[in-house]
This record gives sequence, structure tokens and C-alpha cells, in this order.
Amino acid sequence: MSNKSLSGKVLVLGTDFKNYRSCLAIIRSLGRKGLHVDLAWNSVDDIARHSKYAAEIHDIPDFSPDEDSWKNKLIELIGHKRYDLVVPCNEQASAPLEANRTEFEKIPAVYLLNQRAYEIAFDKFKSNDLARSLGISVPQSRRIASIAEIDTILSEFQLPLVLKPSISFSLESLQRKNYVYKAYSKKELFTTLRFLLKSGAVLVQENFIGVGTGIGFIANHGELLYAFQHVRLHEPLMGGGSSYRKSAPCHPGLLDATSKLIKEMNYTGVGMAEYKVDFRSAQEPASDKWIFLEINGRFWGSLPLAVSAGADFPYFLYCLKTDTPLKLPAGYKTGIYARNTIRDFVWITENIFADKTEPSRNTVPNGTVALELLRFITFREKNDTWAIDDLTPGLLEFGRLFKIKMALVRRILMTLSPWRFIRSYRTRRALHRARSVLVVCFGNIYRSPFAERYLRKRLPESVIIHSAGYLPQSGRQCHERAIDIAAEFDIAMADHRSRIIAPEAVEKADIILTFDKENRKTLKNIFPVAAEKIFLLGMLSFTGPVYFEDPVEGNLYTIRNNYKAIKTAIDSFAEGYLR
Repeated sequence: MSNKSLSGKVLVLGTDFKNYRSCLAIIRSLGRKGLHVDLAWNSVDDIARHSKYAAEIHDIPDFSPDEDSWKNKLIELIGHKRYDLVVPCNEQASAPLEANRTEFEKIPAVYLLNQRAYEIAFDKFKSNDLARSLGISVPQSRRIASIAEIDTILSEFQLPLVLKPSISFSLESLQRKNYVYKAYSKKELFTTLRFLLKSGAVLVQENFIGVGTGIGFIANHGELLYAFQHVRLHEPLMGGGSSYRKSAPCHPGLLDATSKLIKEMNYTGVGMAEYKVDFRSAQEPASDKWIFLEINGRFWGSLPLAVSAGADFPYFLYCLKTDTPLKLPAGYKTGIYARNTIRDFVWITENIFADKTEPSRNTVPNGTVALELLRFITFREKNDTWAIDDLTPGLLEFGRLFKIKMALVRRILMTLSPWRFIRSYRTRRALHRARSVLVVCFGNIYRSPFAERYLRKRLPESVIIHSAGYLPQSGRQCHERAIDIAAEFDIAMADHRSRIIAPEAVEKADIILTFDKENRKTLKNIFPVAAEKIFLLGMLSFTGPVYFEDPVEGNLYTIRNNYKAIKTAIDSFAEGYLR
């Protein structure tokens, strides 16, 4: 593309997924260079659209494999606006372009990897195979296609195991991510494999204990032009993108491995290679032991850190794609810390209560977390959202964080309040006296059938126990995920069918147990005469969570943790009941 024909306009496709801020970082990077940055396929609740650097927001129909209105509108927009660069900010945006490569590769402004590089970068099986063929260290792995291979797996590997689907997102369901899971027992292995195998073969890997480390890069025809390394300080307990990280000098071994991968893929564009390194701490390597995990063939979640440290990858890509002279810096600032506020707040609360005796979980001592927070208080770190020259996104995030904090404070107060003992005592006494128990949630396919059947295991046979829901749909089966995870607790739910709560059942019940604030409020509104016998199941325990939210939209971890919490509350009561 000749510089004389440049319009100075860029179109960013996609939205920030689960509070990551790569889309916002791209907009700010390019906007600060004086470029006109437009957005499309951006959700209405994405704070990136409130950046002062976001010029226009275009309404493009959502991708559909069955019709072309989205494609025609996008191509029309690109031609009308004469964009220099059209860049997807995530996999959900790049997948539709790749599926229609024939049309989009004819448009010079559209950023696409070459087909082979895309296929390798977005397929965990292929990237693992390529790394192994190049002599790059990878975890011990086995690809399986049948649940019948469990015993073979357990004879070859030690628990816990990492289970990876081939791809993170499919064209059929771009809003639902295919997660990587860890299995800590044979039962969890069975459940997780059964779930993942529905979408195809699964890569089973040994669990390597180390610190997540990424090499961000830009390359041209297989030549590594520039690289940046970050070290993850706070990772989700079971793995995933970081919420707090720092810039570090490039590890020679990781840099060499990344160069080999890029060369073999003839890679042109930006990306990030993920590794785990055997660090004694997050500061210095304890040994040269490390493994390759995967390649992100797109902009990545910790991009704001790279840009803050001087590795301005979005602008590097713009220059590369438009034949603008690419003036790469000699290096970047190391020792720069960056925090994703919302994700890190969630991580801190989970870390505080996590089991820190299990080294395969990404926990950090609470004292270390407290010291790290000093950087936040003293403004000695960067932030993925807050920026002096672009305040609105940060203010919006603060509002969302305030709501999350207030909800947590209310839960803590509910848990620690002196009234907790009194309420728990009343709940336990009511259940102790009851001869007929009704357990109610929204749809009667996740929480209430599990609690009903677990109560039957723990209470005398003379106690009559039923469950129901107030969603006006009956006869529904439990979701297969719920059935399988309940089986991990020796609870059979395959034969359960949902029931709609009936006035007669409410009248006969001595106690009605439910799970969250919305459940309790709804039931009291529908059956005000029964208000005095409606209790929260979480109050059966004097400690621990009070509310158990609906796990219907969650992943396997969400459902498993939900059932663990329900079981713990019931066990707490039953142990005292049976004494």
C-alpha cells in the first residue's frame, strides 16, 4: 500500500472479552498516533467504545454461517471508509474473516495471517506438534478420542492433568469459550473428558508447575522483528490469562523457541507465544526448565502492559501493514507492572480463600498480595484501563468495580455478622423439626435436584424431600454437565425431571430451602403466606457462603464449586443433626 494513498483510518473489529482490555489498548495506541479509529462488532457494554480515541461505532450484523448480510455490510463499510487497516482484536472476530478468507484476503487493508500460520496458531494440537518437531520442550502429551482411554491415561500420567480442546472458539458458538481444564481425580477426569470429547479429540498433558510467561512479537515473513516478555504474577487459580503481570528481559531460550516457530510458520503480523518457566519466584529463573504451551495468533490480554513499557505492537502492525517506515525501539522498559483492576480484584478474593497447599493451583501467599497492593496505592504501576489522557473508560470501570465490591462486602457481612449465628441457628432448627422439605431454585435442573438428593443421603428416611422450580417449564432433564458433576459426589440425577412449584407443595412443606437472594425474594412474592418458612440453604452452616448463584451459564469449575458449597452446608447441618 503506497503511503500517498493512506487515509489514516483504522477499523477495529471485536470487543473486550471478560474484562480484558486488548481492544481498548489497540484503540488508544493508534489514536494517540493521530489515526482515526472506528469500531465494529463491539458490544454495547464494552467500555472501549467510550474512549475518546474511538471515533465511530458501526453496526455490523453478527456473524452467521448461514447468510452473508454481515459480510456484505463489512465489505461495503471497508470500501466506503477506505481504511488503511482492518484488525480483529480477538478470536471471535478473526474466525469469521478466516472462514471467508477468499473474499477478505483480496482486500489489502484486512489483517489476516497466512493460512498455514492461522491453522497452527489457533489449533492447540497443531502448535504442540510443530513445537515438538522443532525440538522445543513441550509437556508429555497424548491425544485421545474416546472416554475408554481413561485407564491408559492414568497408567501413563500422574494427576492432576491438563485437558485441552483443539480450539478455543468455534464458528457455531463464538460467544462460548472452550476452556482448558485441570482434572484432580479419576472422577473429574471422566467428567471433563466426557464434556470435551463432544467437540472432538482432546489433548491430555502433564501438569507443569511454573510461572506463565509470554513472548509478544511482531514478525515479517518468518523473521522476528521485535519481541517483548511479560511474567504473570497473578494467574487464575486453574490457569488462564493473567490479571497482574510485569515486563521482564527476554529469556534467551524462550526467544529462540519463538523465533523457530515464527520462521517455520512464515509468520507475518503480531502474536504471543506462551510458556511456563520453572521460576523460584516471579523474579529470577531457578533453572532452564521450561515448556511451550501455545501461540496466540492475535493481540493478547496483557497487551496494555506491552504498550505501557514501550512495545507499541498495534502501531507496529499498522506500520508493517501499510508500508510505513517501521522504527522499532532498541528495547523496552523492564520491571513495569500492570494490573487489570476488575479481574485482579476477583483473583485476590479467590486467592484469599484458596487451598495454598496444592502447588498446581496458581496461588500466592496473602502477605505477598498485600505487599503487591502497595504499588497500586502508591501509583507505582500501570493499569489496563486507567489513563490520564482518556479518563472515561477508567471511570466506568470504577463504577462496575464498586458494584462488585459492594456485593462482596454484603456477602462478607452476611457471613461474618453476629446475626449469621442467629439466622443459621433458626434455619437449622427449622430443618431439624421438619418432616417435609421442599428445595426450590429457578429451573429445577441444577441446584435444587442436587440438594434434594444429597439431603436424602444425609437425613433420615422418614423426612420427605422434594424439589421444584418457579420457571414455568416442567419435564426438563438436568444438563449433562450437571449430571456428570453430581456423579462425582455419588449423586445420580439422570432420571430427574423438572417440576414447577405448586401451591399444594408449598402448603405441605414444613420448610422451603432456596439458594440466592433472587430465589428468596421471588418465592416470598409468589407465596407471601409461606414467607416464614422460606430459608436460605447456605444458612445451614455457621460459616462459609450464604448465597449459591445459578451455575447454568458457568463452566465445569463453576458447577463443581457450586455443588461443593451445597454439600458443605448440608454436611455441616447433618453432622450436628445426627449426633
